[in-house]
Amino acid sequence: MTIVSPHNKLPSARAVKLTAPLEDIYQIINDDGAVIIKNFLPLELVDKINKEADPYLAQHAAGPNHMSEIYKLTVGAKTKHMGNLIMVSKSFREEVLNHPLIHAISEKLFRANFGDYWVNRAAVLEVHSGEKAQSLHRDDSLYPWKPFLGTDSPELMVNFFIALTEFREENGATRLVLGSHNWEDSNRYPSPKQTIPAEMQAGDAVVYVASLFHGAGQNRSQETRRGLSISMHPAHFTPMESHVDVPRAIIETMTPLAQRMIGWRTWSTNHGVPVWTIRDGRMEDELKLKSLESSKPV
Repeated sequence: MTIVSPHNKLPSARAVKLTAPLEDIYQIINDDGAVIIKNFLPLELVDKINKEADPYLAQHAAGPNHMSEIYKLTVGAKTKHMGNLIMVSKSFREEVLNHPLIHAISEKLFRANFGDYWVNRAAVLEVHSGEKAQSLHRDDSLYPWKPFLGTDSPELMVNFFIALTEFREENGATRLVLGSHNWEDSNRYPSPKQTIPAEMQAGDAVVYVASLFHGAGQNRSQETRRGLSISMHPAHFTPMESHVDVPRAIIETMTPLAQRMIGWRTWSTNHGVPVWTIRDGRMEDELKLKSLESSKPV
């Protein structure tokens, strides 16, 4: 479904049901760079995640978590970025991390060219009242070799941004530059007038590729806007967040798939070569790792 944004007369991001065929979802992502998936998480699960995150966010400082200059440019002084979700949220590690559509889309984007994939970073992002609009950016700038790739190179990352509260233009909904992932001029930079807000109800998700220009909007309301961001990329690439410190007792309550998503299992290239091994054996075997279910290929 395509509608016209009432804010600037540009076409809004297309929205589909959770039950939409994967090929339809993939085609929209390929064409527009982003798609909104309605009711991505049930409200009961959204409520659980919010309750699990609340006490940690209350203690979490707003603004950049470190002093990288580029990071300071993209994280506002009134925005909280809270990672460590494996430890913080049982609902995240047991339910969200096993979401079938997260894996169906990631498989479609990465399997043929790269093989297995895993989590780059997962975080709760909370934009407070009075926050300025974030600078427009592409997340694939994380990869220093990106400028050397051609315009027809495969996507390197996909983001699943789940609304934990309502996302509206007034409270800083993420702004998207639809189609910018297909721009041939790598030096082209968008104007704010080319953006549209990804307006969503709690439980909806906007899925967008990392080559798409986007940025959090200005929060002109008196509300706090909260979302759950999960970025996935090929397992060839080092994640932003490490999970080596997660207690094994927690790891062993997770599914084999979820364990692999955070680097606790060996993964394979698109040619079937095992990577991330221990003593030439699979990590899970060498560690005698238990899981929530029997170890089957994932």
